[in-house]
Amino acid sequence: MASYKVMCVVTLLTLLTPESLSQLDADVCGQVPLSNRLLGLGVKVTDGKWPWMASLQKDGRHVCGGTLVNEDFVLSSADCFSSSATASDWTVVLGRLKQNSFNPFEVKLNVTDITLSNHTGPNTAALHLATPAPLSDSILPICVDTGRTFSVGSTCWVAGWSSGAGGEEHVLQEFQTSVVDCEDTSSDTICIEPLTLEQVFSGCPLMCHQDGSWFLAGVLAADDKLTSGPQAVQEKFVCAVAFILTSLK
Repeated sequence: MASYKVMCVVTLLTLLTPESLSQLDADVCGQVPLSNRLLGLGVKVTDGKWPWMASLQKDGRHVCGGTLVNEDFVLSSADCFSSSATASDWTVVLGRLKQNSFNPFEVKLNVTDITLSNHTGPNTAALHLATPAPLSDSILPICVDTGRTFSVGSTCWVAGWSSGAGGEEHVLQEFQTSVVDCEDTSSDTICIEPLTLEQVFSGCPLMCHQDGSWFLAGVLAADDKLTSGPQAVQEKFVCAVAFILTSLK
């Protein structure tokens, strides 16, 4: 199992232009038409439960998770691209529930550009899709709001694919967690309760529900310098919102 840091969405938003940000304000973001029920901790989910989930694939194989933030962009973790940051090497799959089975609502999209942040610590990635994502009940963007805060005690969720509880079909899984006090007082970090996740959860979102919509609070990034093992460490989300505004063009 890998231990994780979580990059909070504040740094991520520096990748977006004002035009891109305006798309995030649409009424459609953060809505889940096919499901309004939370299923619990570490369980399989149903079609459309997290319609912004993206599977980042290289050579037809799932490598990392990602999050659709508007029709043109998916956000993930920069560590997913250590082997290659060449856009043509990557495909983004949306609307996928099972990695090893048929998915009637999925679409596969090419990538035209990958922009990586360059900060101390975990970094983020913005993938520009070759064609706009075809929005449906199974494919919708999450909301992104730099002015949002997620206070201690807030209930949030992480979702991603792995064998584990996902079984042979590698069904999308979800995990509930809560925001907790960080060990430091840095304004660019938020922390959550410990989770033990597999390496393929890198790039997956931390999602919090506020005012009737789901918001992206952070992006998981595997941290090789943290101790790995069956006992998970406290996940730390390093803010990454400023990065999104300048890179999503």
